[in-house]
Amino acid sequence: MKLSTAPATPDPKSLAAELDRLGSLAFAAGKDFNDELTVILSLAGLSLDRLGPAHPAVAGLVELQQAAARCAETARCLLLFTQRSRDAIRYPGGRTGHAHPGH
Repeated sequence: MKLSTAPATPDPKSLAAELDRLGSLAFAAGKDFNDELTVILSLAGLSLDRLGPAHPAVAGLVELQQAAARCAETARCLLLFTQRSRDAIRYPGGRTGHAHPGH
């Protein structure tokens, strides 16, 4: 008795819809992560502004600020990649016309 044959080929529209949902989730998570990094960068900057350069916490705050800035740049790149990937799924032949209808 043969239980299965070749794996079923997924419907392209279903696959595109699933990838679009996954892209939307990844984009939302990336935006939230980027928002939190913005808070960290802002608070580190405010703390550095309020402390004198000789304060013992300055070195750690500078490292924190640099690490958060690197993470924010990575998050921005991931968001851009996610948006481009979602656009490629939604508009397989590329966008035509204006990006904003009516403009």
